[in-house]
Amino acid sequence: MFKELSRVFCSYNIESWQTVDFWDKVKLLKVVDSNVNYQSVYRLILRLVKDSYLTVDVEKSRYGQTTYTETENLHDLRSQFCIEPTSTIQDLNLKKEELECEITALKEEIEALHDLKGQFSDIQFKIEQLRQIKIKEINNLKIKIKAINSLINYCS
Repeated sequence: MFKELSRVFCSYNIESWQTVDFWDKVKLLKVVDSNVNYQSVYRLILRLVKDSYLTVDVEKSRYGQTTYTETENLHDLRSQFCIEPTSTIQDLNLKKEELECEITALKEEIEALHDLKGQFSDIQFKIEQLRQIKIKEINNLKIKIKAINSLINYCS
């Protein structure tokens, strides 16, 4: 359960969470919904409190439901150990290559449409409209590539 809970800490800021909030996030990682796993998560949370990675928010804890908030120590731990797996970076690079191929195909289509304008003068306006749509698609794809590059740089 440590691996799954670590992924939760790397993905979320812990602010006024109860045990059930941690458990809900862990279950999103396809962990079996069992009492044993729930208890493991709970024990790990208690250990993180003991080691000063989480604090108990006494004012927000009510009716036997303890509320936890992360400390600066958890920020430090996160910066040391929360590194994106290389498979995620590889997936992002593959997506970027896919988008670049789409751009190349769209550019070729735009050139072909330009050539067709001379052959079909009666629909030149429609052809030009379609060219402009394709140009906008290219610009949108370039924006996505830029976002992927930013994400890769941020995660590396």
